[in-house]
Amino acid sequence: MSRVIILMYHVIDVPRAAAEQRYCCSPHRFAEQMRYLCDSGRRLLSLDELAERMERGVPFDDGSVAVTFDDGFDDTVKNALPVLQKCRVPATMFLLSDRFGAANNWADGRGFPRRGLLTLAAARELLAAGVTVGSHTRTHPRLTELDEARVEAEVGGSKSSLEAEIGGTVQHFAYPFGLFDDRVVAAVRRAGFRTACSTRSGFNRSNADPYTLRRIEVFGTDSMAAFKRKLQFGVNDPSIMVPARYYASRIAGRFRRVERKLGGSAR
Repeated sequence: MSRVIILMYHVIDVPRAAAEQRYCCSPHRFAEQMRYLCDSGRRLLSLDELAERMERGVPFDDGSVAVTFDDGFDDTVKNALPVLQKCRVPATMFLLSDRFGAANNWADGRGFPRRGLLTLAAARELLAAGVTVGSHTRTHPRLTELDEARVEAEVGGSKSSLEAEIGGTVQHFAYPFGLFDDRVVAAVRRAGFRTACSTRSGFNRSNADPYTLRRIEVFGTDSMAAFKRKLQFGVNDPSIMVPARYYASRIAGRFRRVERKLGGSAR
């Protein structure tokens, strides 16, 4: 098999409220996960390399991994960047072009504490350190609820704004809240992005749609055993029942293929 997993992180810090436990990966656990990736022998890809392989039809090394971060929280420079550099893990940070130095106001009223977002200077520091910058729109809206003009402004506008402010070409996009439809995907294509990441779980093969790439969300509550299961089975559900369901499904599939073959030979 030839497939790649794209990991999705949000906050690299200890949670400040129960609501954000899922979205906060502690610095210690994050470092442990990156060391495991570095030592595992897996091919670690940037989204640039992933896009190039897909465009050329070059198969992925099975078990390849790409690392991404959504939203651009300011803890990344202190808690994630040194680990990424030490472990030589390529990563992509999806930023909000109109929210530098602001806070995660889209989470207001949902029990989440206010957290700061990267300043423009810090975003440039990430870029200079080798982190790929992608777009997460201008303001983190629910794109499927916007009219055509606002979708274009949030998608294409974020790309041009980031390129002007940070420098270089912004080639990758992530849908806020994981929400997209045909209209939103078309806007991403028109804007000139090479890839777009969803929040749907699963593996990506080299023939996948580059504008609906799947990602595995790393929860702050994941143990290392759960993290390894996510890498192996390509699911967000890290429970110990995952391997049993996976292998049961494969065995059932083999039986169905044998039955079809026997049925065909009997005719």
